[in-house]
Amino acid sequence: MKPPNVYCTLSLFWILHSVTGDILISKPPPKSIIADQGKDVRITCPVKVPEHLNEDKMRIRWKHNGHYIHDRDQSDKYTIENREQTLLISNVEGSNAGVYSCVVIIDHARDLASGMLEVREPPEAPREVKIANCAGNQVELSWKKGDDGGAEITHYLVQFNTSESPDNWMYYYDEISGEVEETYINLSPWGTYSFRLLAKNDVGFSKPSAPTKVQCTTPPERPGGNPKDVRTLTHKTGKLIVTWTPMARLSHNGPGFKYAIFWRRKGSTYWNKNIEQNSNAKMWETSVNDIYTLYEIKVKAMNEIGESRQPAFIYHGYSGEGEPTVIPKDFRLDRTKQVEAHKAHFIWEAVDTSEDKIHGEFRGYKLRYWKSSEGRHKWQEVDILITKADHGRLNVRAAIDNLPAYTALRAQVSVMNTHYTGPPSQTIDFTTPEGVPDPVRDLRIEAHGTTYALLKWLPPEEPNGLLLGYDIGYQQINQEVKGPKRQLRPQIDNPDTLGARITGLSSNHDYRFYVYARTKMGRGEESYIDVKTKDGERRDAHLYQQDQPHDADSAYSGASTFNHQIYTSVSNFIARTIMLQTILSLVIVKFLLH
Repeated sequence: MKPPNVYCTLSLFWILHSVTGDILISKPPPKSIIADQGKDVRITCPVKVPEHLNEDKMRIRWKHNGHYIHDRDQSDKYTIENREQTLLISNVEGSNAGVYSCVVIIDHARDLASGMLEVREPPEAPREVKIANCAGNQVELSWKKGDDGGAEITHYLVQFNTSESPDNWMYYYDEISGEVEETYINLSPWGTYSFRLLAKNDVGFSKPSAPTKVQCTTPPERPGGNPKDVRTLTHKTGKLIVTWTPMARLSHNGPGFKYAIFWRRKGSTYWNKNIEQNSNAKMWETSVNDIYTLYEIKVKAMNEIGESRQPAFIYHGYSGEGEPTVIPKDFRLDRTKQVEAHKAHFIWEAVDTSEDKIHGEFRGYKLRYWKSSEGRHKWQEVDILITKADHGRLNVRAAIDNLPAYTALRAQVSVMNTHYTGPPSQTIDFTTPEGVPDPVRDLRIEAHGTTYALLKWLPPEEPNGLLLGYDIGYQQINQEVKGPKRQLRPQIDNPDTLGARITGLSSNHDYRFYVYARTKMGRGEESYIDVKTKDGERRDAHLYQQDQPHDADSAYSGASTFNHQIYTSVSNFIARTIMLQTILSLVIVKFLLH
């Protein structure tokens, strides 16, 4: 067990101070250095340079047991800090203990001081661990103490295994005082044991000792206890299912270990009994002719010698649940609250929760809904859990979130117990109103140039109503700073238009474009994409009129969508053709007149 890495600063207690010339090392306060293994230690060598000496020529060297530290490759262990006046020893261990020396040299002046570092370690493992006596269910252990590692041994821990699981070492529950070298250990019957010890001081635990060479075998006897956590499961109709926590091998106390299961209906005097031969079993079941009926049960441990010495406790549990028979009445929409795009409120009469109607533990209600166009095979379920505080209410109110908007729906409600759901109520129909649409999908830059960007997208996954069109916004981005978000006009009022060409942008600039789908309830959540316009002169100016403003809003107004841009280009082409024909006609007429 490794001690935590605690960072501490210690001043060196100088046991040797040798001076040639001026005194350079100022005297630190006398402190002993005792460090625990695994900690970090700082040793300081405070230097005060006289005025007549040149501080820039100062050299400081560190030694460990007479050897210069940097003469050895231990850079991961030692670090020089604070202009070489501090030595940091990281994660100290026993090999770092000893005499540390600080040597300061300035010109002909030389000063040296040395001090001791003691490192406390976890103790050595106990030696010569052996079984001094093995009789009945008790063993006497003896051992010899190992080196304490510089800190007094506080206690010992005993570990044991069995011949059946030699690699599984378990801890004995009692700690043994560090002042003794023998102890008595109580053992479970019917086992063959080996032992080993660990010593502990304030630094940590030793390694485990060698295991005992001789084993101790204890005689068998009846079990000393019975299984715990005895209860019933109720998920199978017509079954009484008893469960428990299997008892560990060391609790069997003898061969032929098994369980005796007893059961009777509450109020009966006769106990039914069954023997479960599997020592690892944790469940047993039998068929019964009732639904969710209270039983008394108990489970007793046995082996070939006899039953457990301890009487078995009597527990209460129920047989399996069944489907509830009661049906909620007057299931309807709660007219006091409006149906929203994604939420509806319901109300119905509370049911009789007696066990003969619920056929189990009453949990609440299961509300199911589905789209009228799909059928109930695709229904969604919502559990309405009812607390005991709500049992006395005449009506039950509940709401469902995450409904699809602008959709015709059907709903019904049923009673539920822990495992089963009863028959449904009458089915009601309702329609959710329109909502705002989901974000558009697959927003992308189809093409871009020095002053334009062509956006394309797909309609939202859920329009949540009748799509009216799309809105587009943009902002300029300058590194981490985003400019104001601006909306482009006109809006796209055709929901079949799935692209737009934005023009009049500045070259070599970063832009972020936003696209929103729109219903009569408003915009949906935005989708956005970033693009950087290309660098260079404007190459596509011939697509627009010469006097067309280069403002992004105006450019978008002149060609708000890709389809609109094509329409504008075709219109200009037709107008130019008509004008050319007119001029040509005038030239011909003038020629004929002459």
